[in-house]
Amino acid sequence: MKTVLVALTALASAACLEESATAPVPETPSEQALENAAGPRAVEGEIDWVAARTARAAAPVTDAAVSIQSVSPDAGPPPVPVLLPSGIVQAQNARPPALVTTEDGYFATYQTPKYDAIVNGSKQAYSTAGANASGSKEAMKFTTGEASAQLSFSRFGADYLIEFECREVDGGESCITEDEARAFGESLFVSQTQ
Repeated sequence: MKTVLVALTALASAACLEESATAPVPETPSEQALENAAGPRAVEGEIDWVAARTARAAAPVTDAAVSIQSVSPDAGPPPVPVLLPSGIVQAQNARPPALVTTEDGYFATYQTPKYDAIVNGSKQAYSTAGANASGSKEAMKFTTGEASAQLSFSRFGADYLIEFECREVDGGESCITEDEARAFGESLFVSQTQ
């Protein structure tokens, strides 16, 4: 019995040694793998202020008051062209829209009867190694979530995201269709430039 155990142990050891000799040697992590592990890389857009000022000159004249707030007292004007919607019907009890400037952009919130819309503009985007570069960033991309939807696009070298948060969470359908979200996005005009 002892001889059988010794023989089995020797066979198992030999199999392990043979397996480890033929096992591939792990490679050093590639640059792409390291970037994926670290998360998306932040990149700043090059803002086309001339095109933004031209669009501002062609923008509709609005009398909608938007109060401007700042996250930090010395933030200054938003570092991206400010796009705000026109012709938005706000809820009767909605607070007036406020534009809040941040270090890399701004956001403005609108309360409509069916959803709250948050318009975000940023000069900072995030690059991922596996991202498909063939699609145009200027094309609007619509995505839905639970009781929400988003519309993202790029203009003047800045990235914009409109978030739609449904007021009725238990509704049978989404509070906004893709066509309605795109119409909201198309209503955006250049409100402020540098």
